Amino acid sequence: MREESKLLLERYDHYFLRQYNYRYWLLIVTNHFDSCHGFFLESQKKGEAIIHSNELLELPFASGLYDEVFRALRAHSHLRIIYRDTHHLVKMVPAVTFDPLHGHRHSTAYLPPERKKK
Repeated sequence: MREESKLLLERYDHYFLRQYNYRYWLLIVTNHFDSCHGFFLESQKKGEAIIHSNELLELPFASGLYDEVFRALRAHSHLRIIYRDTHHLVKMVPAVTFDPLHGHRHSTAYLPPERKKK
């Protein structure tokens, strides 16, 4: 077994606490921005909106490495797996143009050239 697989399973066992009234699932993210695969264990307490996420492993894009680690994880865990890809983001949000609490006292929206003050 590869060292990466051992590390992933060790972290999985550490964070998977099997607590009462908690839901657990695995999240695998193909991150094209950082050229890596991210493995996460997520949990949510019954009745709460907050989702707790624990990073298990980050693998660089390399041939064969992802498949081996994934097979080891599937053999070790029977949790549901959700796949995400940064090419298809879950929630596209517009850029912040006005936020007085975080330093944007004035709108940062771009003005058309004819309205700009000179």
